[in-house]
Amino acid sequence: MDAVGWPDTAWVSDALVLREMPVRAWMDFQLRGLRSRVATERPVVERWSRAEKLGAAREGPPSEEHLEREGALRERIEHSELALGIAEGALDRAASIVTSRNFVLLVADAAGTVVRTSGGGEFEEEARRARLIEGADWSEAVRGTNAIGTAIAERRAVHVHGTAHFARRFHDLVCYAAPIFDADGTLVGVVDATSRSAAADDVVADAVTTAAYAIERALRAHAYVSAGRAVTRALARSLDRMSCPAMLVEAPGRIARMNAHARVLVRDTAGHDVSSALGVGWDALLAEARAGSVGLPVQTRAGPRLARVEPIEALDGRGLAMFVFLDEGVPIAVARTRSSPPRDPFAPVFAEDAAMQAAIAWARRIAPSALPVMLLAETGGGKELVARAIHEASARASGPFRAINCGSLAPSLLESELFGYGPSAFTGAEKRGREGMFAVASGGTLFLDEVAEMPAAMQAALLRVLEDGSYQRVGETQPRHADVRVICATCRDLEALVASGAFRKDLYFRLRGARVELPPLRTRTDIVALARHLLGQLARASQRAPTPTLSREVEHALASHAWPGNVRELRTTLEVALVLAGDALEIRLEHLPPELASIPPTDASALASAELNAMRRVLAEVAGNMSLAAKRLGVARSTLYRMMRRHGLRERE
Repeated sequence: MDAVGWPDTAWVSDALVLREMPVRAWMDFQLRGLRSRVATERPVVERWSRAEKLGAAREGPPSEEHLEREGALRERIEHSELALGIAEGALDRAASIVTSRNFVLLVADAAGTVVRTSGGGEFEEEARRARLIEGADWSEAVRGTNAIGTAIAERRAVHVHGTAHFARRFHDLVCYAAPIFDADGTLVGVVDATSRSAAADDVVADAVTTAAYAIERALRAHAYVSAGRAVTRALARSLDRMSCPAMLVEAPGRIARMNAHARVLVRDTAGHDVSSALGVGWDALLAEARAGSVGLPVQTRAGPRLARVEPIEALDGRGLAMFVFLDEGVPIAVARTRSSPPRDPFAPVFAEDAAMQAAIAWARRIAPSALPVMLLAETGGGKELVARAIHEASARASGPFRAINCGSLAPSLLESELFGYGPSAFTGAEKRGREGMFAVASGGTLFLDEVAEMPAAMQAALLRVLEDGSYQRVGETQPRHADVRVICATCRDLEALVASGAFRKDLYFRLRGARVELPPLRTRTDIVALARHLLGQLARASQRAPTPTLSREVEHALASHAWPGNVRELRTTLEVALVLAGDALEIRLEHLPPELASIPPTDASALASAELNAMRRVLAEVAGNMSLAAKRLGVARSTLYRMMRRHGLRERE
């Protein structure tokens, strides 16, 4: 989902790929200046020339140079703490993927200094020797052409293979990097994965780009929160319900979403620059928004129109996004959906497992109430998806839904994120202060994930606001009030934490309300059916048709895996498999990560026995209802009949 709760638009990758160069070509360039021999490799030569002008050493800098001292490095890390904290999950997922392929994952700041490293696998020791470590400066001026420094210079994703590196010392490396932009288009850092050149892998490149995009979405969401309640009310308006053509454009000009009416007028360029759709760029639209005139002439595929623009700005005046409404001119024939049945808020939650269905049924019953809700589930089990469904099925559905991960922020940041802060409350604070999550979510629902990780001081502050709705912003004494329904979630045993004194007993009973427990994926009977469902979603998102099927061996591997990362891990696994499968019509074992592909297939008799047991169990659970049994098993009803005949089972046995 994107920053405002809409489905992601396609990630548009415009990577600069600098491929392996002949060693002789590098020597001609570096040692004898014979540029004509390598003129055919213009993209690489142009970057080498820039690095040379910046003063980069052709052999690479000495190992002990260009490393930040501890104090300066700490300041850089603290400066990057927001981006790293709010996107911890995205970085962890990327690290898992790249580490399994012996890459090290790095995050560098806007100057090219590495502020975080993780993973590496078998490459970890070599990474340290190559100075792929925290504090190392990987700007082009210091290390020449490389993915981090060149991504900063080019402001786009960069892949550098082997001898395309400027410095000889890095000719055995391959690196993939993608820049990170703040909500207003400011470059704030780079995500990179590096390993030996022989380990080059497009899956790693995709993982890096996806992680960078996830951080950007988190930063944009954070910026929307800082913009205040008026902005969040505007963002809550649904484009699809508007009767006129409308689109949401985010800085610095990317179309984030448009409704069906707008698609009639313009080429569907969601994810691309607005200038290609309307003939005017971000700056012109922002100027129009701030001027407040009657309309800006634009050119659509269907002819000229007037654009009315409503800006979405942060408290410090930065332009974050804008709504663009297009004058229709003449009525547009678009299919109306007013007679369609209301959308089921719980429809996005896939559940064919009996325990999962029971949990969702209970969540449906308590959703309309004012009770606080405690979701108990392992990490990656879909807690936020269920929390959002509860919100949308409640009387607060028209209000905002806001989520915060209590375990991903430093204690010093968590208080200001929840309650906000006053003007100049601390070093680096905005002059006018900032509203917190309780203010932004007022009238709606606040989802507190990983609530067990909340420090003791924050537990006391949270208890106060839950008792009477009052709180104070950091640095202020004036009481404020928020009307918020709280849904909390944790993967830890809160009762044990209460018994040990690590979590306040009074806060626990205040939060507990109605408990909803989601089963871990490894215990569910619908793993294969869920995998097919997720694979269909991923295929549609990537415009892949038809959706590949799962081979029988893959189904066995998925059903046999322990899934410590639950649904999130399953989804990531399928994302990787879809990339590796290419145009294949079937996902096979070789498309799975090593830890799944290595699960030995069972012999035919064991598979037959497992199939028979599964059928008997499901048929018993549904009292012989063939349609429901087929759905739970993830097969067609006709297939279920064939399976039963094969095992000598009769209907209602």
